[in-house]
Amino acid sequence: MGIPWPQPWALRLLLCFLPGTLGSENHLSLLYHVTAVSSPAQGTPAFWVSGWLGPQQYLSYSNLRAEAEPYGAWVWENQVSWYWEKETTDLRNKEKLFLEALRVLEGAGPYTLQGLLGCELGPHNASVPTAKFALNGEEFMQFNTTTGTWEGDWPEAQAVSSRWMKEAEVVSKERTFLLNSCPQRLLGHLERGRGNLEWKEPPSMRLKARPSSPGFSVLTCSAFSFYPPELQLRFLRNGLAAGSGEGDFGPNGDGSFHAWSSLTVKSGDEHHYRCLVQHAGLPQPLMVELESPAKSSVPVVGIVIGFLLLTAAAAGGALLWRRMRNGLPAPWISLRGDDLGALLPTPGLPQDADSQDINAFPATA
Repeated sequence: MGIPWPQPWALRLLLCFLPGTLGSENHLSLLYHVTAVSSPAQGTPAFWVSGWLGPQQYLSYSNLRAEAEPYGAWVWENQVSWYWEKETTDLRNKEKLFLEALRVLEGAGPYTLQGLLGCELGPHNASVPTAKFALNGEEFMQFNTTTGTWEGDWPEAQAVSSRWMKEAEVVSKERTFLLNSCPQRLLGHLERGRGNLEWKEPPSMRLKARPSSPGFSVLTCSAFSFYPPELQLRFLRNGLAAGSGEGDFGPNGDGSFHAWSSLTVKSGDEHHYRCLVQHAGLPQPLMVELESPAKSSVPVVGIVIGFLLLTAAAAGGALLWRRMRNGLPAPWISLRGDDLGALLPTPGLPQDADSQDINAFPATA
């Protein structure tokens, strides 16, 4: 059975390697989340990368397309012409190294090899490199820029390090990327795409209730399409704090985020609750009220249909009275096709040419 293709945001282990990466105070980081699998499911890549500028994904790559491409709001960044060609070349080299490492590890697989590679700018633009690796979800080695070696206590780390060291100039390329290329790219993005990082989009909100176990309901407060990702959702009962509930959040394809939080309450008590939202895109905290359940439209539809039927019956009665007053038979009595009094043509008989011409209007959409 092949290993499923996890979404970039699901690589939570790698995010934990660098605390604060997703914080609003830490936009000055450029990180590549690299993943390779030894037994990919049919139709899914064996190698893929997501590039992140602070909390925003800006790059995607997989061996199926073998092209680095801008992601989310960064497709509008005014980059230099050669930039994405350089990203593609570098990631193809990474693809080769990671897939070679999986071949070295074959035996007790399947394996998932991940890397967190990049840099963070500290005070005075000093670059702090990051190059850490995980095997099947556990950190097992890292690259030391001082010694130029991949270090780790596991036998697998030694096997991968020995294989990579055989590649020509691989150490110098890794050092150059971590200490020079990465910070230069980061500064370039901050210059050309700062508007993306300073973007503030307030959330669209919704608070709904649904039945839960007997005697209880679940309130769900949902936030849609907001940026930056930092957002607080709290429940209030009659204006007093009632907890933050349980929930999660994640990215959307356009660079924005979504989040939700749920709280279990007693049935019949739902309308005492509100959801309090705090976000940088809001001028002040927003209080979200519970949506009223949609009222059934059946009574309204029934009234409308009844009125239409009554109108049609009245019109038919008036028409019948007029025909009979003029000595004409009722319209349901069979008539000849040339009877001038016929309201409708007899079924199965063609209309006359004049009638066809008069009604031969083109159909409209």
